[in-house]
Amino acid sequence: MKFSIDPADLKEAVRFAQTAIAGRPTSPIMSAVLLEVQPHELRASGSDYLRYSRVAVPVDVEQSGQALLYGQMLGLAVNKFKSKKPVTVRVESDRAYLSQGSMKFEMPIMPANEYPKNLNGNPEDIGTINGNDFSTLIHALEGCASTDEAPPVLKSIHLELGERIDAMATDRYKIGTDYTNWEPNAEMKISATVSTDWLKNISKTIAGETTLHISMDGGEPSRIGVTSGPYTSSISLLSGDYPKVRALFTNASTDTHTIDRKELIDAVDAVSVMAERNTPVRLTAKDSMIVLDAGGGDNAASVAIETDSYEEFILAFNPSFLLTVLRSIDTDQVKLSPAGAKPATIEPGDGSSRYLLMPIRLPNQ
Repeated sequence: MKFSIDPADLKEAVRFAQTAIAGRPTSPIMSAVLLEVQPHELRASGSDYLRYSRVAVPVDVEQSGQALLYGQMLGLAVNKFKSKKPVTVRVESDRAYLSQGSMKFEMPIMPANEYPKNLNGNPEDIGTINGNDFSTLIHALEGCASTDEAPPVLKSIHLELGERIDAMATDRYKIGTDYTNWEPNAEMKISATVSTDWLKNISKTIAGETTLHISMDGGEPSRIGVTSGPYTSSISLLSGDYPKVRALFTNASTDTHTIDRKELIDAVDAVSVMAERNTPVRLTAKDSMIVLDAGGGDNAASVAIETDSYEEFILAFNPSFLLTVLRSIDTDQVKLSPAGAKPATIEPGDGSSRYLLMPIRLPNQ
């Protein structure tokens, strides 16, 4: 196997393949990047069994073939190529040779015939979506998924694939729902609970027309994947039932306050400086103003902002949770609907996403 490649393409190929390799692989063979060279194209792939990543980049091929190289070692080597001159990669017997001018690397290869087959499952194309729309959907909900030592289902985003794609996420304290349109290949009703980390990673790569794939196992979906341009990635779905959170939105209040989103973010951010750990920020609405305050005694802060409603309320929120929700919204205004001790509803001024945020009970409530 021998080919020449632009160093930027080689670095990107190795980087993307490594996104699916575990930090602590289950076996040495799963620490490897598989290079497959075909006429005019190099495919680089990696996997940890659960995840799979592959990217295709152009190359000048002298001899086709495949080679399995230690991913970490390969990544360190290719990142040392600083020049824009082409890199030559040559594989002979059990060694790989990488060179760019006077800089040369030599490293062992692993037996490619021992690398597991069919790591991407048996994907079936189920429809297409604009990659930017899918990324926007993920961004709107990723902050509602748990990032601590929670059950895997709470560290995921739940997708319902039908005429449109409905999505939801929750960490028990905040809930987000949203949807986006797509073009399904056929009528379907597929539910998929997907790792938030994987979705966040692919959202940085997909753009333009993106194809969604599903792999089935015994008639049930087992993997979900995407192909966007030269990039393909998939992951095993999480098993188990997702919490029944959508019904909670039926408890929303009809009293709604429309507030400038940036002003609210700045106000929460400012007063939370005086909020010690686990201390809430309090919102008091009266006479078309909302006063935000935190702290007490020698350390206190308050900010007043306008609202379009004269309805009164007193609520308290974890400031970090509130900021996460507000920063997931991209409209100029947000709508806040208090519901007493029940979760408050927060929505963009004009958009499809909706959020529920659990208030913190104050001492006098």
